[in-house]
Amino acid sequence: MSGAGTLSDGQSPLPFDPYASRENLRLTTVYATPWTYDPAKVGQAAGRPGDVLNLGRLARYYNTSDQQLPRVLRHESLDCSSLACQRWCAGEAVSAQLWHFLVPSGQVVVALTLDVPGTFIEAIPLLEDLYYASVTCAGLPLEQLAADRIGCGPNGDGTVPGFLPERHQLVFHSLDTPDQAPNDDIVQRVIYRTDLPYRAEHSSIRYPAELNRRPTTVGALGPYVSLVCGHQDYIENCVLLSAVQAVGSAARLREIRAVAYTYVHRFRHRTADQGNAHDRRTTLEDISDGLSQLEVELSYSVEAGAEIGLLVPALRVESFHQELFAAIGVTERAATIGQMLNRLDNAIAAELTSVESMERRAADRRRVRTVVAVTFVTTVSGTLGLLFGFFGINARQVDEHRSMFDGHYTPIYALIVAILLCAFAIFAGMRLQERWEERRDRGRTRTWEGTHRLLAREAGAVVLDPATLPSPRQRLPGSRRPGTRTQPSRTRLH
Repeated sequence: MSGAGTLSDGQSPLPFDPYASRENLRLTTVYATPWTYDPAKVGQAAGRPGDVLNLGRLARYYNTSDQQLPRVLRHESLDCSSLACQRWCAGEAVSAQLWHFLVPSGQVVVALTLDVPGTFIEAIPLLEDLYYASVTCAGLPLEQLAADRIGCGPNGDGTVPGFLPERHQLVFHSLDTPDQAPNDDIVQRVIYRTDLPYRAEHSSIRYPAELNRRPTTVGALGPYVSLVCGHQDYIENCVLLSAVQAVGSAARLREIRAVAYTYVHRFRHRTADQGNAHDRRTTLEDISDGLSQLEVELSYSVEAGAEIGLLVPALRVESFHQELFAAIGVTERAATIGQMLNRLDNAIAAELTSVESMERRAADRRRVRTVVAVTFVTTVSGTLGLLFGFFGINARQVDEHRSMFDGHYTPIYALIVAILLCAFAIFAGMRLQERWEERRDRGRTRTWEGTHRLLAREAGAVVLDPATLPSPRQRLPGSRRPGTRTQPSRTRLH
């Protein structure tokens, strides 16, 4: 059967776009980058996908949802004669194109497309060069060339920020007859970028059902390379946009994980330099605010990107898109990191409850202290009132011919002093108890070391003392120096 389709009624071909027809292989490598833009400020600088790429009948769906899908930021052709590779030397590329895409999160994703002659097996060294960006153009490394094109200057140390670890490669080829379709062995050699045999039962290659429906269509993908043969041009461009979305989501997911671990570290060591509940509450609120932003970013930049069926009603596009996200592991890892964020959020909520309890106890202590202070003042003033009232009464115990400091009034003064001393002792004792409780609350261990102690106490774990570790230069028991012979050890059984 011809790749151009069959006849529906014997007279006219099926009404769909013709299949791609090219003599060369098309290799596209998608790279994640650390470069970002504010999507709201880029505005019209990034073109809608359907206005730049041939997306056929699906162009209007991509353009309608351009704020949720990758947009073309920049596109240019490169001089093929100026390209140099490290491993591939089978010929010269027929055409070369450099793409800069902008994903909805504001990340910039770079793609390099090369049309090269030769077979799938001959292109494996080139795939290896492209994956590791071992390509130069006019003497410039690919990473520096891509950075210069969007005005990304060098860092403070003079180095140019390179590509991130996340990347994916696409291999496109046209098929005219079923006999031209690559067999499973060739597919695995291309996807694993190695010219070696394999055992089919030990493989992570996925075959999307909708891309393999026709005898002249092939779709196979792995975590790092995808092979698409015999499809139309607009399907290949849709596959490219899906790869850009997947690579951008994978890079954003790794960044979210890194920030989450930073928050975990801050949460574990939150009491190192914090002397009161207010500082702890401030730290926990900062972490909680950051977690809320990470959860939003995880939802809209990673999880939402894994679903394209709601935006583009095309079975082949949806089938490839979902299988690619599953092959890269974005869907499963996003669920795991989402659980990490949720559990950290729960831990912070529990800690905030503990801080609120401490603040309530401190407020209770302040209220008690206030009551005691007022009572103390009342006691002093009442005692002085008692004293002056005693001297003001008309009784025989008060002799107007004696001074108020006469020893005759020693018992009344002793009683007054005793009352004042008791009041002062009560106030001082409660203040000391309050300060002791405050120090106990501040000194309560809530660091990662405290978790080790908790496990040791509750689960029987063993906490080792780092001071007992042997020195790196210290020879361990049972080791021997080179050139010496050891006698076989004998073990006595009891």
